[in-house]
Amino acid sequence: MEDNISYMAKFQPLNEDEQEIVAQAAEIIKASITIPCTACRYCVDDCPKKIAIPDYFAIYNNLKRFGGPQGMVARTYYGNLTQAHGKASECIKCGKCEQHCPQHLPIREYLKDVAGELEG
Repeated sequence: MEDNISYMAKFQPLNEDEQEIVAQAAEIIKASITIPCTACRYCVDDCPKKIAIPDYFAIYNNLKRFGGPQGMVARTYYGNLTQAHGKASECIKCGKCEQHCPQHLPIREYLKDVAGELEG
C-alpha cells in the first residue's frame, strides 16, 4: 500500500495555466459531440419498440464527428443493429425513454435526427 500511495508524496496541483488548458480541451471534446448521451441505458428498459437508443446515438455522433468516410460504416452498423432492435423511425413518441434519462435529453427529437441521417 505504501508503494501505491508513494507517488502522491510530492503532489502538486495543476496551476492556472494548466487548468485553463484542461478546460479548453474539455470544451473541444464537448463541442464534437452532437448528442450528449452517456450511454447509461436507462432509456431502453421500458421502450416498447426495443430501440437501441444509446447505440444509435453513438453511431450518429461518430458520423457527425468524422464525416463522409464514416457514412458507409455508420449505416452498415446501424442496419446490423436494427436486425435485433427497433429502428429510430419506429419510435412511437411515448416518452418513456425521456422519463428515465438522467441528462434530460430530448430523445424523441434526437431519434428523428438519427432516422433522417441513417435510414435515408
